[in-house]
Amino acid sequence: MKALDINKLKGLVVHHMLWCAIIISLAGGRILSPYFFKSNNITVILYTCAIYGLLAIAESLVLLVAEIDLTVGISAVVSPALAIYLSNAIYKFSMGKEVVRGGYVTAPWWMIVVFTLLIATLIGLINAILVVKGNVPAFVATIGVQYAVTGIGYIITKGTPLFMTKVKGAALIGGAKVLGCIPLCLLLFLLIAGLFIFLCGSTRFGMRVYSTGGSVKAATLCGINTGRWKMFMFIISGFLAGVTGIVFTSKLQSIDVTQTTGYEMTALAIAIIGGIELNGGVGNLRNTVKAALFMAILSNVMSMIGFLSYHQTFVLGLFIVLFAILHKRSDSRRLKELNIVEV
Repeated sequence: MKALDINKLKGLVVHHMLWCAIIISLAGGRILSPYFFKSNNITVILYTCAIYGLLAIAESLVLLVAEIDLTVGISAVVSPALAIYLSNAIYKFSMGKEVVRGGYVTAPWWMIVVFTLLIATLIGLINAILVVKGNVPAFVATIGVQYAVTGIGYIITKGTPLFMTKVKGAALIGGAKVLGCIPLCLLLFLLIAGLFIFLCGSTRFGMRVYSTGGSVKAATLCGINTGRWKMFMFIISGFLAGVTGIVFTSKLQSIDVTQTTGYEMTALAIAIIGGIELNGGVGNLRNTVKAALFMAILSNVMSMIGFLSYHQTFVLGLFIVLFAILHKRSDSRRLKELNIVEV
């Protein structure tokens, strides 16, 4: 009887592993630092969760169709920079004045937002064309585009930061708070996450996405245009990277092409921790949201206790392997309960 109870407890813990990880990390943060639950620190955690979460949702959608996108991080910072210089070119051509002087930007915020979304979506479209139409492996295509976009960013900005402090309304989406400690950008993230959780779980959109990732041949035989859906996911990923860039720029009030170095790997790690499989067709965006919160808390705790970046990278690697093993065990347990034999 006791053995049966222990097995049930193990199964419960594995099934709710992300909630357990979040609770343990919160408890650890409180024990390690008396300032962990201060309102300012809570705001930092929630802001980080919004940034991580937006990029992770973008990455997860591409992984669900059995592809990968390594441009989400750099696209999030280069797109606003290109948008600013495009605005500057338009103003210079049409009105004879510049909106970028000495690194300070005076272009209208709405124009920067629109151009950022368009440019980021265009990067997603380029990825889609290379992968689907050009038959280039997604890893090769997106890492090539990543390097190209990075180079363009350095060429355009000459490696110098751009400051947004003179742009009216630029600080709203990244700096505004609700109820004193909840960043407005977190609500934006939850809205976007909720939309795609609904679409993937309750509509034909989700059925086509999971079918495309599960088996291209079977999906094609069912009449699903798998190439179109893969392209669609890359484009959505690019758009969400643009949204992230807007939030990122609004919060920091500056743009530097080195600011999102490694963010694409963090997004990929969150997706994996959340149970999205690289083979496609398996995973739940709800768990991606939980994984983003866990990663934000973990990063905050490690920073508060003085872990350097390479220490944090080591710990992140351990958690990726740990959660991959736990998700595999959870899947095996579920298949066993259904009397399905793995092959």
